[in-house]
Amino acid sequence: MHRTISSRLSSTRQLWRFISVAASASLLIHLSLVFRPALGQIGFWPATALLAGLLLRMPRSQDLSAWIMAATGAALAYGHWYGSWNAALLHTAVDLSGVCVAWYLLGRVWHLDTLRTPQAIARVLAAGLAASLCTSLAGLIAQLWLDIRLQTAIEVFFRQWLGYSAILPVCLQASLTRRLAADKRGRSWSHLRHHLKPGSHHWPLMSLMAAVSLAALLGGPGAVAFPIPALLFCAYAYQQHTTTWLALASAIVLMLCHTHGWALTDPASATLWTQVSLQMGMQLMVATPLLVSSSLAARNDLILALNQALDHDELTEALSRQAFMRGAIEYLQQSPASFYGNGVMMLDIDHFKRLNDNHGHAAGDSVLREFARAIRSAIRPEDLFGRLGGEEFSIMLPNTTQQDCLEIADRLRACVEQIRLYYDSDEPLRVTVSIGAIHDSQMPGATLSTLLALADQAMYRAKHQGRNQVYSPDAEEMRDLSPIPLI
Repeated sequence: MHRTISSRLSSTRQLWRFISVAASASLLIHLSLVFRPALGQIGFWPATALLAGLLLRMPRSQDLSAWIMAATGAALAYGHWYGSWNAALLHTAVDLSGVCVAWYLLGRVWHLDTLRTPQAIARVLAAGLAASLCTSLAGLIAQLWLDIRLQTAIEVFFRQWLGYSAILPVCLQASLTRRLAADKRGRSWSHLRHHLKPGSHHWPLMSLMAAVSLAALLGGPGAVAFPIPALLFCAYAYQQHTTTWLALASAIVLMLCHTHGWALTDPASATLWTQVSLQMGMQLMVATPLLVSSSLAARNDLILALNQALDHDELTEALSRQAFMRGAIEYLQQSPASFYGNGVMMLDIDHFKRLNDNHGHAAGDSVLREFARAIRSAIRPEDLFGRLGGEEFSIMLPNTTQQDCLEIADRLRACVEQIRLYYDSDEPLRVTVSIGAIHDSQMPGATLSTLLALADQAMYRAKHQGRNQVYSPDAEEMRDLSPIPLI
């Protein structure tokens, strides 16, 4: 019964997915036909690039039914526009031939899974080039253009290629770009800062707006190059997805300016090769910032990977001692200070030496990995979890009350107690932890080393009282503790 219901739900979802493909294809073709006059002769044809991006991100786009629905939607739009089903079917076949080439190259030959390298951007441009060439040749073979066939084919080729170059990166960006922002629990010390000073991120955008405005005012063939330095500035300052949108917007604005006679050349007197030259200029204006942005993204990814390796313990993936100390000091010294204060814990796995002696170091490594996984899954993204050495770990809980700190510590202890590892026998290895918890309100103005030393002494009292427990000293006991700062 459950299988039948699940199968029906799956079939319904698949049906709606294919219907949405048909509706999207029809809408894209119709809007492209409507806005084609506004973009002029040096404009681009957005429908094929958008449809290729849609199919590339569709998990079941290899199914014939998805392509049938896309063709149906496109044919309906063309049929409504031209009033002839023969013309509709020919235009649909010509458009989908290019879409199929782009989909095959990016989704099956190159398996594009990121845009954060120059090679990936070059492949997008190459796939657009091949798709545009296929569309132009298919149009010639189908005899869509009864007069001036070669000239029309050349115009179609450049319009299609510019559309793929400007639009396809935007379509692919949201789902292809790897989420490489550092984990929030290490955001202050393990990810790259913006190159610009705070408050100056609007300057690249303002410079781009000024460059595009200057191109519209001065005009002339060289105006197409005016936005390029500003787009490079944006590629340097902003994330890659922002750069792709800005490049697309700049191209659209210049196309509209040219169509209405505000920039570049007079559309009425433009020859074929003048249009080709302008479209190649547009192509370079779009491609250059994308290539630069991808180069910067690749460099940043490499630096992030190196920082990840330096700031994290390889075995447990916890923060290294240096990274933990650096981040915890940032929390303690932040201004203004956190409202609820900060909690500090020291954690030590109980009887870890005995476990190593009885079961070997490989079992000890497995325990450390599973222990760290359990802790990471139970703390907040902003909390810091670091390995100070051996089986000793520490946690910093920013903006946490003393009571919440104790409750979190006991929850962590319970999580660790549930660990069961089967290593060399049928009896599972059981893991427990002793935790010492300190809140910075108990010793105002104390340094991190002092707080860690107090938490370390509290942790040893937890061990002396029987292990597998949390110990936090009260006000009277705090006076008895003599913290020796940890180095």
